[in-house]
Amino acid sequence: MSIITAEKVTADSARKTGSHFAADHFGDQIGVGMPWRVVSSLRSAWVVPLVLTSPGYGVVGIVGVVIVDEELGNISAWTAVEEVNSNADQLIKDRKNDLDAAFKRAIAQATL
Repeated sequence: MSIITAEKVTADSARKTGSHFAADHFGDQIGVGMPWRVVSSLRSAWVVPLVLTSPGYGVVGIVGVVIVDEELGNISAWTAVEEVNSNADQLIKDRKNDLDAAFKRAIAQATL
């Protein structure tokens, strides 16, 4: 009897999986950040942060996560879509002045 071992999923591969999830479930302002690895007594996984971005500002903040199983490469958990959207709305509200100013600077630079 042979033992089957799966190749471990890399951080880059987990990030790509998270990017596909974000593209399928959110608008173009939700992207992914750098994954970090977590280990439990049962499994290990990559936590891929979902980040809100804004033109001229960049990353505004983390609004949720996608969990990618390190052995299988599949998504095993995620922040609910409604919660991600609510978190994004709150960040936009909290940083409205900064985001508006950054957007205006980006528009001004684009027209030069």
